Amino acid sequence: MKGFRNILVHRYGRIDDNLAYEILNENLRDFYPFMEEIENLLEQKFPIS
Repeated sequence: MKGFRNILVHRYGRIDDNLAYEILNENLRDFYPFMEEIENLLEQKFPIS
């Protein structure tokens, strides 16, 4: 996903939509640890009483 991120940043507008969809769809599991980290940070900053 890091390599794909670099492509998105540097070649925005010249990305094949089908390829982008395929890469994202095949690598969705990479987002779960990131989402967990965000949830943990939010829980620390804004605890539910």
